[in-house]
Amino acid sequence: METPGDSRRTGSAAKPAGSTYRPGYETIATKISELIGVTGLRTGDRLPTEHALSEQLGVSRTMVREAVKLLSAAGVVRVRRGSGLFVAGEARPLATAAINLSMSVDPEQVLSLFEFRCGLEAMSARLATERATVRDLQKLEEAVARSREGAESGRPDLFAKGDTTFHRCIAEAARNPFLAESIAMVNRLQDWAVYMVLTGPPGSLLIAVEQHEAILVALRAGKPDAAVLAMQTHVQTVQDAYRQEVRRRLVGDKLAP
Repeated sequence: METPGDSRRTGSAAKPAGSTYRPGYETIATKISELIGVTGLRTGDRLPTEHALSEQLGVSRTMVREAVKLLSAAGVVRVRRGSGLFVAGEARPLATAAINLSMSVDPEQVLSLFEFRCGLEAMSARLATERATVRDLQKLEEAVARSREGAESGRPDLFAKGDTTFHRCIAEAARNPFLAESIAMVNRLQDWAVYMVLTGPPGSLLIAVEQHEAILVALRAGKPDAAVLAMQTHVQTVQDAYRQEVRRRLVGDKLAP
């Protein structure tokens, strides 16, 4: 029988109290990268199979497969269909493992991350306008409906689910796996900052929903410039809301006895 702590079956490792959350596949990707270095494998050498890696690391094959995707995008491994996994480049610590914005950081770093995200999301919106399928648009409509339900019912958690799905679906509709992975990573790094916005002034969630709808209208109409502008407006609004919330909290701390 599967137990809550059985990481092999669930594909997630137990998280120590007070630790920073990282998706399980990122942790496994780091371990595979370390394994390459420890075993002295060189470029072109074959790695163990996904099955062997899952046995060795004590996780599911699905988890290993997701980790391999990340390593492949990072240029560490290469997947040869029908042949297996091979070392593609020098083993090195993954950038994702070194960035930790849930710790205390300079607010300017977060603002720089917003700027980076704005560029990624704008590119994603433009490509999605050209490549989105009918099913993609249906998924986006469902995501907008969920975020609206959350905003109107005062449930930030429900809004957040719709918001996350909305941005993920646009990235997927762009049909560029590197762009999609980059956006997913930035959004994970910003989770805590966005949470501050979600718990901010009343009405801000409804504004975000309206902006989602404007993006969707542009995508559905096949107007890339309008989609880019709507996305930039949306990300900029979230960035401004974050800056205002930080200022509010700082002022509140100074006024506190």
